Amino acid sequence: MGSEGETVRGGIMRIMIVHYNPAAPGQAGGAESAIRDQRRALELLGHEVITCYDAPQAAYQEHKPDMVHFHTIHIGLGLGVLQWAQQEHIPHCLSLHDYWPFCGSRMLLKTGNSENSRRAISCSAVDGMCDGKCESNPTPEHILRIVNRSRLVAFNPSSAAIFERHGVRIDAIVPHSIDTEFFSPASELGEGVVTVCAWPSYATKGMQVLKAALRQTGIEGTLISGVSRERVRDELRKAAIFVFPSCYQETWGLCLTEAMSTGLACIASSVCGPRAQIEHGQTGLLVPPNDVDALAEALSGLVASRSEQERLGRNAREWAARECNLERMGRDYVEFYEAVIANASGGV
Repeated sequence: MGSEGETVRGGIMRIMIVHYNPAAPGQAGGAESAIRDQRRALELLGHEVITCYDAPQAAYQEHKPDMVHFHTIHIGLGLGVLQWAQQEHIPHCLSLHDYWPFCGSRMLLKTGNSENSRRAISCSAVDGMCDGKCESNPTPEHILRIVNRSRLVAFNPSSAAIFERHGVRIDAIVPHSIDTEFFSPASELGEGVVTVCAWPSYATKGMQVLKAALRQTGIEGTLISGVSRERVRDELRKAAIFVFPSCYQETWGLCLTEAMSTGLACIASSVCGPRAQIEHGQTGLLVPPNDVDALAEALSGLVASRSEQERLGRNAREWAARECNLERMGRDYVEFYEAVIANASGGV
């Protein structure tokens, strides 16, 4: 490791990304794809990246990375690995994919149990403070204390504000980015409505809302799930309109970014991640989560106007290519890593 303020190894870093899920592409969710995109972004800038799915202590001793970046370790690895990095004063950070450091349900939701109430209802923590009336137990205070000893990364300003309001430190906001050349538009806009979801049976993802809106309008839609990213790209290129109907405060919409980069006209729930991705009326349309009528109205209007599909799709592509390309994400992370490394000797 270089001295304080000095870039390591002549500007080249060795970074270890730690995650709990080694599932192949198409066999898991957005977090796994996002981590692969992060690795690619850093490698494109010339940095060395090691991905570790278990025993990070041993991997650290073997590879001696300059920086360790943890993702969703609470699900599969536990907080012991985070405490190890803290105790050893290893330069590290933790990305917050959901709200678990203070929210026991992880998604700021109160969800009804009956089939007729499969609506994911936002709790008071979304716009204010948690009222402690969730159906699940709150996260124990000691977990928040452990997490706050590390450098923490959020993906959008709205989620960052929720975290900070509830006592979770945020040291950087780095939006997810993708390979915008891979997810590029077809020669001409396709036809029809499509959505992408790794977990379509979860009410939190809002597929039941989209189905109801499609029934109400008589419009047909296609669900893409459990396939490779090549297949996702190919199916997106056949469509004209993309719908992201999530009912909870998504920290980022990765498939929404992919659709925007592919030049589709997008409709998304107005929750944290999509609000950072879509400027309503310019790069897409935002509708209230869980609102079948609002989604149906937006769908009907967009289906009826080819010119509006083309305008929104064109604007979405321009935004994604400019703001969500791999180089931008890689440089943002490198700048953050350099600051963490420079301050590691003094702790956090």
